[in-house]
Amino acid sequence: MDLFVWDHQFATGMPALDDQHRGLVALFNELHRALFDVELPPDRRARVLRRAVDRLMTYARVQFASEEAMMQRAGLDERHALVHRRQHEQFIHNLRDIWAQRDSLPDLPSRMMGFLASWIGLHVLGTDPDMVRQVVLLQAGVPAEQACDEQTRTHGADQAMRAMLNMVGVLFQDLSAQTLALGDALQGQAHAEQQQRLLGQQLAAQSRHDELLQVASQHHFEQRLDEEVARAFRREEAVAVMLLEVDQFASGIQPLGMATADECLQAVAQCLTDAMKRAADLVARHGQHGLAVLMPETDRHGASQAARRVVGRVRALGWRHPVSGSGVTVSVGVASWVPRSQTDGHLLLSEAQAAQYMADVQGGNRVCVA
Repeated sequence: MDLFVWDHQFATGMPALDDQHRGLVALFNELHRALFDVELPPDRRARVLRRAVDRLMTYARVQFASEEAMMQRAGLDERHALVHRRQHEQFIHNLRDIWAQRDSLPDLPSRMMGFLASWIGLHVLGTDPDMVRQVVLLQAGVPAEQACDEQTRTHGADQAMRAMLNMVGVLFQDLSAQTLALGDALQGQAHAEQQQRLLGQQLAAQSRHDELLQVASQHHFEQRLDEEVARAFRREEAVAVMLLEVDQFASGIQPLGMATADECLQAVAQCLTDAMKRAADLVARHGQHGLAVLMPETDRHGASQAARRVVGRVRALGWRHPVSGSGVTVSVGVASWVPRSQTDGHLLLSEAQAAQYMADVQGGNRVCVA
């Protein structure tokens, strides 16, 4: 049985892109079947899985290159292009990381499927349709910057659906584990109801808090971002977003093992929490090894000052790389302005992501302001 079913929700109106998406979804389902086929012997499963992952990786690289070439030909606004390319890079990087850790992951099937479900919500149903709408506007003679702003403004309501899909992907691993546990819950209705109540409590807590880093979850951050942007729009006040990632995390720290990587992220998260001086500032996890701060009533100058304070404090941390002995540093991106509509949160976040990416590209250990 296929996990992902193609229907009209996936259609962008661009036939070539839709055909590529159909191929991508077909490969997602091929990987799903290889992961969950209980009749496959262990040795054959390993070969089938490797072939499915290799096919998916190759196909994704070709499709991403095609999309990026199309964006360049169409002349899309660089804000969107930067975010789009960054998501492509993260897909390849995250898929490669999950596959590299397949022998140590406690539940590879649910981890892999959760990641792919998140990708569909974020990119296939979100970023790609945004791109197509901008291309249509450009073909109609609308300037690139205006096209980028207009599609974000007029399709802000789509963010709720995409946030929910992303949340489904993030929680897929926990849900699948609970489902397996509930498979043995035929001992009685009372036991099943108790398990359901516990699951509901766990999901409610997970939706607001990241237990590992002791900060807010990404889902809670996105909810608060929408609320604060709407409030800032009504009051005509600036609101700021800061995004940061640990420099060379994937290549220098993550290979040392999950415990070391977690220790590094925990140290940076604590440093970031200590650096923020106001109770109104919300520190949250953002992505696999990133953090975010939502700063209400904060202009561009104030946000950049806070970001530089964070970079300095992280650089002065006592945490050292166990092999090289070097200190940890971060790349920080900042965006701040008075919202032009109640649904500008996605655009504000995209600008902060693009700025963070530029800080990383320029060598890290620095702040870039959108």
